[in-house]
Amino acid sequence: MNGNGTNQIKLKVVLIGDAAVGKTSLSVRFTEDKFGDNYRYTIGGSYCTRSLYVANKKIMFQIWDTAGTERFKSIVPFYLRDADVAIVAYDITERNTFENINQWLRLLQESAPETIKCALVGNKCDLLEKRQVMRQEAQTFADEHGLYFLETSAKTGQNIQQVFMDIGSIFVGGPLKQHRHNSAITVTESSEPVTSGKCCG
Repeated sequence: MNGNGTNQIKLKVVLIGDAAVGKTSLSVRFTEDKFGDNYRYTIGGSYCTRSLYVANKKIMFQIWDTAGTERFKSIVPFYLRDADVAIVAYDITERNTFENINQWLRLLQESAPETIKCALVGNKCDLLEKRQVMRQEAQTFADEHGLYFLETSAKTGQNIQQVFMDIGSIFVGGPLKQHRHNSAITVTESSEPVTSGKCCG
């Protein structure tokens, strides 16, 4: 994390998780408010940025979307080594992607700074009829490992901005309140987004 005289805080956020869980879709939805059904597998990593105001402070989220395939997993530690935040994503319709979370957490322990903050995100929550991972199970896992947790849908945009607002609030000292009934953490400060975004592959 770093800041400057204009009170802008820069946070390096790294998205990790199995291939096809929707990491690219999450980053593009947040930075460009777009969704596509046919993104190619990420090769190495792609970089996106977007700024938001949280608790009256401007935060630039520098987002690295990393490859989830076994072939490219060896380079993920390169992106993690100076990260402020890791978002571990899984697909609620594919149970194996949830069961592999422990592997990604081990990678974090081995490669990321001790100060890193970690969020667990269950993507594709719009596909309720195909759900294989219950929300409460994921919430319990997150609680046991000290992780922030929220379910999202990159397709509909549900909770995408909320995740980043909540992450930003942690770094600016804004109050967080967790509501167990919906697994949501709500920022109680009034926050307005900055209309700037950029994503490049």
